Amino acid sequence: MAILVSKSLPCKENNDGSMLVSMKIQKHIHLLDCIAVDGGYTQYIKKVVEDTELSKKNFCYPIRKSRGKDLAQDEANYNKIFGSFRSQIEAEFGELATYNLQLRICLLLMNIKKMVALLKLEAYPIHCAWARDGFDFP
Repeated sequence: MAILVSKSLPCKENNDGSMLVSMKIQKHIHLLDCIAVDGGYTQYIKKVVEDTELSKKNFCYPIRKSRGKDLAQDEANYNKIFGSFRSQIEAEFGELATYNLQLRICLLLMNIKKMVALLKLEAYPIHCAWARDGFDFP
């Protein structure tokens, strides 16, 4: 599920980690939630944990290899599975190719669709009109 899309900011002055800190992720997740991030965020997780009630257990990220030392088999397997999961997410974002507001609307609608399925709610044709090719968003 997508829970938040941060504001689009110029990359020159804003990197992913500083945006993670500034978006105040703790306001958007429950203490039992876990957010999957790539290795570039790990140095910023400490700042988020220090400033909030969140802990390292709220974040999932790849295991870094120590210099001159191979990962253990289970660590390498974890990274392979985690990398595959992250690739699926990145592919979803790549396929959307929309502006930020359109992306937020799409993610909201996808979340609604997932919750309808999860809660086994009856979906009427009008509720699914947005998913058809050629639908004209107002």
